[in-house]
Amino acid sequence: MGKIYCGKKYGFTSFGIGFLIGAALGYFAASVIYDVFVINVIVSAISGFFGARIYVKFLIKRRKKEFTLEFCDYLDAISSSLSCGKNSYEALLIANDDMHNLYPSISPICVESQRISNGLKSGRSIDELFASMAERTDSDDVEIFADVFSICNTAGGNLKQTVCDTKQTITEKITIENEIKTSLAAPRNELNIMATMPIVITAALSILDNGSGEGRMLLINTIAVAIFIGSYALGLKIVNIEV
Repeated sequence: MGKIYCGKKYGFTSFGIGFLIGAALGYFAASVIYDVFVINVIVSAISGFFGARIYVKFLIKRRKKEFTLEFCDYLDAISSSLSCGKNSYEALLIANDDMHNLYPSISPICVESQRISNGLKSGRSIDELFASMAERTDSDDVEIFADVFSICNTAGGNLKQTVCDTKQTITEKITIENEIKTSLAAPRNELNIMATMPIVITAALSILDNGSGEGRMLLINTIAVAIFIGSYALGLKIVNIEV
C-alpha cells in the first residue's frame, strides 16, 4: 500500500491521516443527520476510506505542482549551460548541480534531476531518461519537452531555443491557471459553503420532527444527502479548470 511521486512515498501514515480526517467528518455529519450509532459508524468508515484516497491525491497534486514550478528553473539551468557552449550531456549534469544548490535534496526536481544525472553516467540516452521522467511525474509538460528534445537531438535543431520556448510555454500556462483560479475563487468558496447545507437542513428537520415516521425521515435524509453529494462533485468539476 502506498504511492510514490518524485521520490516521496505516501504510505500508511498519509493514508492513515486521511482516513482519520474523513472518518471524523463522516461521523460528525452522520450523527447530525441520523443520530443512530450503527449508521454513524458505517458512514464514518466509508468516509474514512474516501478521505484517505482524497488526502493522498491532494498531497500528490501539491507535489506535482511544486515539481512543475521547479522544472522551469531546471530548464533555465540547462539553457544557460547550452548558451555557454556546453553539450547536452554536460548541460544536464551542471543543471543537476544547480538544482541541488537551489533546492533541498528531497525536493521533486532534485530527485528527478539526480536520476537523469545517474542515468547519463550509466550510459543511458537522454531521450530515454526524459521519457522516463515524463512517465514518473505524469507531466504533460515533460512529455512534450521529451518529444521535442528527442526530435532536436535526432534531426538537428536549436536545443537552446527549444529549452527556452518550453520554459516560456510552461510559465505562461502556470500564469493562466493562476488567473483562472483567482477568478473562480468566489464560486469555489460559495460551493464549499453550500456543502454544509445538508447538515444544517437535516439538523433543522430533526429538531422539528415530532418523532413519527422515523424510518421515512432516514430515507428522505439519505436521498437528500446523496443529491447534495452528487451536486457538490459536479460543482467541483465545473470550477476545476486546467490548462
